[in-house]
Order: sequence, then C-alpha cells, then structure tokens
Amino acid sequence: MKRVLPLLTALALVACSPPPVPTPTVELLGAPVTLNVEGAVVSAQATPAVQGSTFSVLVRLRTDRPPLPGLLVTGVYVVTDGGVWKGAVSSAQRASCGTGTCLQGRAAGSAAGLRAGQSVQVVARVQDGQGRTLWLRAPKVQIASAR
Repeated sequence: MKRVLPLLTALALVACSPPPVPTPTVELLGAPVTLNVEGAVVSAQATPAVQGSTFSVLVRLRTDRPPLPGLLVTGVYVVTDGGVWKGAVSSAQRASCGTGTCLQGRAAGSAAGLRAGQSVQVVARVQDGQGRTLWLRAPKVQIASAR
C-alpha cells in the first residue's frame, strides 16, 4: 500500500492539472480584418522585413474617416508555416502616420527561421481607449528584404 499511494497521488495530480494551453495560431488567424471602433472602420497593413539577423514588422492602422479612435498598437504576431513570431511595440515605436487617419507601430527581434520572400500572416494586438485588448489581422504578405 505504501508503494501504491504515491503513484495514485501522482496520477490524481496529473488528472487535476489544467489542460495544456492551445497554440495561438488558430486564434490569431481568426482575428478580424476590420474593427468598428467608435463608429470608425479600422484596418491594418503590415510590412515585415528581414535585414541580416533582424526581423522587423511595421503595422499601420488606418480608418475610413478621421479621426482615428484612441488606439495603440501594443504587439505584433507573425504566423508562418513554422510557428508564431511575436514582438512587443514600445511607446517609442509608435507614431502617427497621417492626418488623423493612420497610426503605426513597429516590433523587431530575431530573424531566426524567417526569410525574405516567405508568405506570412500578421496580426496586431491593439489597445483601445478603455484599455481593452483587440486583435486585428492584416492581409497576407511576403517578407521583404530590407536594405
């Protein structure tokens, strides 16, 4: 009985443990291509590029009419055939890019496993004025070679 009790305890702990976290790929690819925020339709454009060992992604959020609602690009996820690359967008990497109709954010990191010409899907993590997290998917693009 002394030998069986530790085994049963271990099995019970495994059975009670939470299920593994699913891969985010499916959830990311299910992100909408437009958002209606405060009555404005917002869409995303992405420009991923590889330069040496660095990968960067510029994401631009655009609206159909000014002003662009109070949004911030806070993160970028790039879905490839081999997995998901993710990068944070710092406040220093955010800027306005138009007369009230465009804002942008840039994330950068290691280019490991990424190459120019590769087709990818980019999803932006966006924060609205109330602090809520929203997801916005850009059209599928190819990684460029930055010069």
